[in-house]
Amino acid sequence: MGTSGSRSVVIPALALLLVAAVAADIVRRAVGGAGAARPPAASQPGPGGTVADAREAAPSSGPSAPTPTDRLDSTSRALALARIEREGTGTYLPAMLAGNDSVLHRWADERVKQPLRVAVLRDAAVPGFREIFLANVAWAIGRWNAIGLPLWLEQSPDSSGADIVVGWVDRLDSNRTGRTDLTWQRRGPIVKVRVLLATHLPDGRPVQPSQMVALALHELGHAIGLGHSTVRSDALYPETSATDLTSRDRGTATLLYALPPGSLK
Repeated sequence: MGTSGSRSVVIPALALLLVAAVAADIVRRAVGGAGAARPPAASQPGPGGTVADAREAAPSSGPSAPTPTDRLDSTSRALALARIEREGTGTYLPAMLAGNDSVLHRWADERVKQPLRVAVLRDAAVPGFREIFLANVAWAIGRWNAIGLPLWLEQSPDSSGADIVVGWVDRLDSNRTGRTDLTWQRRGPIVKVRVLLATHLPDGRPVQPSQMVALALHELGHAIGLGHSTVRSDALYPETSATDLTSRDRGTATLLYALPPGSLK
């Protein structure tokens, strides 16, 4: 009888432990989006995965006249600079300012109420285009959404009315494999983005899925307002091979969207 009573206590205890372990695993999966996900199997990184890009201002009124950006008022500027000084360590936002004449561009706060429409075009007519590239871009969109920024990228097959249009090209010039053109208002908010992704490297080799993951992460980072990082492991390093976002990528995007757009000069 004593043995039977001991088992009746042990079995419920083991059951409770099992339930707790399952619950903990569910929570871990739910909150671990920023670091636990992996690219699709066909997109796992391989050797020689470095790709390079350019981030440019789209002309607004002439062949080479990007819209100038208004300076923030003195109070907003002082508060923004103080926050960067306080929270900028571990991000590349100070490097962004240094490389962009102390100007911050991002999507306006009002866009939190309406997802940004991202049209990822399917263009089999482009030499080297592969269907898996669409999945690579979709995965990159999901990684930026996982940060929890006050904006949401929503993929759409329709380019009509899209905020961000992702297209394809056989090759780009100047040793690049990606290009992002931004259009913004004078106050600083981004209003339209055009992304071009090359299907071939400058030396003529086809871009592999792992390289397309890195390229899409990088160009979408530009599309939400990020500039280049000086750290090789970051997705926004100019010649990137990163197939996921780093803590610096996530921290820089988070800080950017805690600051007002505009010139801090």
